[in-house]
Amino acid sequence: MTEPLSPLGHGDVSWIRARLRAAPGGAAALAALVLVTAFLAAVLPRAVDGYENDALRDTLRQAPLAGRSVTMSLGVSRLSVPNGAEELITPQAVARTEGAFQQVVRKPLALDKTQTVYGVRSADATPAVDPGLPRPSKSLNPQATLFAQADLAGRTRIVSGRLPGPGYDSAEDTSVVEAAVTDRTAKVMRLHPGSAIHLQDSFGSDLTVRVTGIVSPRSPENAYWDAGPDLRAPTLITVRPRPDADPKFYWHFTALISPDATAALLGLHDGAQVYWYHPADIAAFTARDVPAARDRISALNAGPDAARLQELIQQPGLTVEEEGLAGLLTPFLRERAASQPLILVAAVGVGTVAAVVLLMAAGLQVTRRRPELTLLRARGIALPDLAARLIGESALVAVPPAALGLGLALLLFPVERSAPSAVAAAFVAAVATFAMPLRALAAARRPRLEQREDLIAVRPSRRRTVAELTVAVIVAGAVVALRQRGTAEGGADVLTAAAPVLLALIAALVLLRVYPLPVRLLGRPAARLNGAVLQIGVARAGRAPSTAALPLLAVLIALTVTSFGGSVLAGVESGRDHAAVVKVGADARVQSTVGLALPEGLDARVRRVPGVRDTLGVRVETGQILQATNTRYDVLIVDPGRYARLTRDTGVGTSFPAAALADPGRGPAPVIASPRLARQIGHGTTTVYTAASALDVRVAATVPETPAVAGREFVIVSEASVHRAHPGAVSSATRPLTLLISGEHIDGKALRAAVRGAGARDVQVLLRSEERTAYGSTTALQSGARGVYLAAVAAGAGYSVLALLLSLMHNAPQRRALLARLRTMGMTGRQRQTLAVLEMLPQVLLGAVGGILVSVATVPLLRPGVDLTALAFSTSTPATDVSAAVLRTDPVSLLLPSAALVALACAVLAVQAWATGRRGEGTELRIGDRA
Repeated sequence: MTEPLSPLGHGDVSWIRARLRAAPGGAAALAALVLVTAFLAAVLPRAVDGYENDALRDTLRQAPLAGRSVTMSLGVSRLSVPNGAEELITPQAVARTEGAFQQVVRKPLALDKTQTVYGVRSADATPAVDPGLPRPSKSLNPQATLFAQADLAGRTRIVSGRLPGPGYDSAEDTSVVEAAVTDRTAKVMRLHPGSAIHLQDSFGSDLTVRVTGIVSPRSPENAYWDAGPDLRAPTLITVRPRPDADPKFYWHFTALISPDATAALLGLHDGAQVYWYHPADIAAFTARDVPAARDRISALNAGPDAARLQELIQQPGLTVEEEGLAGLLTPFLRERAASQPLILVAAVGVGTVAAVVLLMAAGLQVTRRRPELTLLRARGIALPDLAARLIGESALVAVPPAALGLGLALLLFPVERSAPSAVAAAFVAAVATFAMPLRALAAARRPRLEQREDLIAVRPSRRRTVAELTVAVIVAGAVVALRQRGTAEGGADVLTAAAPVLLALIAALVLLRVYPLPVRLLGRPAARLNGAVLQIGVARAGRAPSTAALPLLAVLIALTVTSFGGSVLAGVESGRDHAAVVKVGADARVQSTVGLALPEGLDARVRRVPGVRDTLGVRVETGQILQATNTRYDVLIVDPGRYARLTRDTGVGTSFPAAALADPGRGPAPVIASPRLARQIGHGTTTVYTAASALDVRVAATVPETPAVAGREFVIVSEASVHRAHPGAVSSATRPLTLLISGEHIDGKALRAAVRGAGARDVQVLLRSEERTAYGSTTALQSGARGVYLAAVAAGAGYSVLALLLSLMHNAPQRRALLARLRTMGMTGRQRQTLAVLEMLPQVLLGAVGGILVSVATVPLLRPGVDLTALAFSTSTPATDVSAAVLRTDPVSLLLPSAALVALACAVLAVQAWATGRRGEGTELRIGDRA
C-alpha cells in the first residue's frame, strides 16, 4: 500500500474483508452491542405507546356507554316547544340530526359508527300505580322509563307475544302506547303479554302502557343495551327519607316502545328526551390522539364545530354534554403527564449511558489498532481514504445489527407508530458507525510517540482546562435554571430529564480533577510500610488514567438513574402509607354515618377482637360554621392523654400538646385548632356548638393535622371541659361518634362481626390495611410506566457494568504484563490479586461515591418537576391527603447498586490476576514491552 487507494475501491473492500477476518471476535462483540442497543432504543417508544394505548383502551372498555361516548341530548316537551314538538322526536328527525353530527366530527376523534345508539326516552321516571306490581316497600310505587330505539326487531328475539306498534289510531290520541319488556324485567315485575301499566306523575299526567311482547337481547354486550341502566333488567333503588330512618326500596324498570310512538311521551309532564350516544372506537383510539380528541369534543360543545352543528340542524336546545368521553380522558391525561417525566428521565439517562458505552468500545478499538493506523499513515494513506475504509468497516458491522434490532422491536411490539423507533435505531447505527472512524482520524491526524496511558501531566493543558470550565459553566447554568423554574412550565421536558446527566457530567469533571490528590497523599505513609503490594497499588492508583472520563460518566449516570427509580418507588409507597393513615386515623376506625352515638358496649367488644391493642372514643361533630368568616370546621371532643398517645402511634401531625387542653376550672375552655382556623379566631374567644350545648373557647395551641379528621378544619376540646360546662347533658349528646382502634394485624372480619354484635347500626368500618391495599391496586397506566422504567433501570445497570468492564479491558494488557513481571520477581498469586484490586479500587470507589452524591443531589432538584400523585393514586382510589407522595431519598437504592458495582469490579480484577498467573510469564512478556 505504497499509494493511497480511492475510497470504496477494490482494495478498500479487500482490506475491510481482511480486517473483519483478522478480528472476528471484536467485530461480533460490537455487532452484538449494536444489536442490543438498537433493539432497546427502538423498543422504548413502542413500549410506551403500547402500555399507554392498552391503558386507554382498557379504560374505555370498562366504562359504561355514557362514560365512553360523546353524548348529545335534546329535551322536548309541550311546555318548551308549544308548536311542532312531535316533529322533533320522529325517527326521521332523530336520524337527520345524527347525519349532521357525523358530518361535523373530524379526526382524530375516532368514534365507532357501528356502536352508535340514539333514540327517544321519557325525560324522567314515572310511578306505576298498578297494585299487581311488586313493592319491596309498600309505600313506594315502582317507576318506569319508556325507551324508543331504532332496530328493535333486529336487536331482540321474541320470547312471547309480538313487538310493539304505535298503539294509538291518531296523533291526538296518545294516552295509550304499546311496549315490550325483556324477559328478566317480565320475571321481576310479573308482566306478560296483555298486561297494562298505568303511569301517573305528580302533575296529573296519565299514560297507559300495554305490554305486547316479551323479548330477550340477541347480543346483551352490545352498546344498544347499555343506553339505560336497566334496559335488560330492573334495578332496586334505595332511598332514605331521613338520615336516621330505615332505608326504603322500590323497583325501576324500562319498557321498550316503537320509534313511531314517541308522541305519546309528550303526554307526560316532563316530556321526552332525545339522546345520541357516540362511543369511542376503542381499536382506533390511541394515547397520542387523546389531547386533540379532547379539543375536538370541546369544539363540539362550544366552538366552531358547535356552531356548524347548530347551523346544520337548527335546533337551539341541542347540547353536546361535557361529561362522558371528555370526562374519561381528563384523568387519563393527568396520569399520563405524571408518568412522562419518569420515562423521559430513564430514556435520557439510559440513552446517554448507551452512547458512552459505544464511544468507549470505539476508543478501545482505536487504542488496540493504534500501531496499525500509524503504519498506514507512514505508508502514505490519505485521511479521507482512511476515513472511507474505517467507515465502511464500521458500517458493515453496525448497520445490519441495527436494522435487525429495529426489525425485532417492530415484530415483538406491534403498535401504530414506527417513526420514533426507526429514528432511534438509525441514531444508534450512526453512533456505532462514526464513533471509531472519528476517534481514529483524531489519533492518526498527528502521529505521536508511544507513551504510557496511565500517566497524567502534572499540569493539565490550558485547552483542557478551558474546555472543562466552559462545560461546567454551561451545565451549572442549566441546572440553576431548572431549579428556579420548578414546575412552572409543567409536563415533561428534556431539561428536566437531563438533570441527572448534567449533574453527573459536572461531578465527573470535578472528581477527575481531585481524584489523584488524596490517593497520592496516601502513598506517602504507604511507602513507609513493609511490603511492596500496598506501595505499588497506591502508586499506580494515583496515576489517573486519561481514559477514565467516559467510564466514570457512564457509571455516575447509571447509578443516578437507578437511585432515582428507587426514590420514585419510595415516594409512591410512602405517599400511599401516609394517605391510608390519614384517611383512617388509626389502624382501624368505626364511625357513625348518621350522627348517632355508638352503642355503650361496643368498646368492650372491639377490644376482644384479635389484633386490637387499644381503642379510643372520639366525638366528631361536623358542620360547624365560624360566623365571622363562614368557615366550616369540625369539633372533636377527646381525652387529651389518650389522644396524644394515638397521635404519637400513628405519626399523623406533630407531637400533640395534651397539656394545652387542661381544663382551668372556669372561663373559656382551651382548645387546639388547625392553623387556618386559629388565625381566623385570633386571640379572643368564640363559641362552638356541640350536641350538649354551646361552649365558649379560646385557642391554646395549633396542630397542622390530626388523626380523627382528615382534610378539614377542626377544633379539639377536652371531655373534661365539656362536662364542666354542661354537667347535666344527656349521655347520648357526649358519647363518642367515632372509635379509633390501634393494633397489629387486626382481623377485619372479626371486627365487623363485633360491631354487628354490639347492635351498631349505620356505621362504617375502615381498616388501614384495606385502604393501603386499595391504593396499591395500580391502574394499567401506572403499572405500565413502572414496568418500563424498571426495565430501563435494568438496562442502565447493564450498561454501567459493561462500561466498567470496558474500562478494565482498556488497561488489561499493561496490567497483565505488570502482574506477570511481578510474578517473575517472586510475588505470590494472592499478592497479585490484592495488587490488581488496590490499583483499580480507588477509581471504582470514585464512581460509587460520586454516584451516591449525584443521586442525593438529583432528588431535591427533580422533586418540583415530578408529580407522584397520579402515580401513587388513581381516580378510582382518590386519597384524602396526597402531600406525602413526593420524591424521597431511598438509602437502599443509593447504597446497593454502588456496592454491587464495587464487588463486581473486585471480582473481575481478582479473576484477571488469577488468569494471568495460570497462563505464565511467556504469554504476557515480550522483548521491549513496558508496563
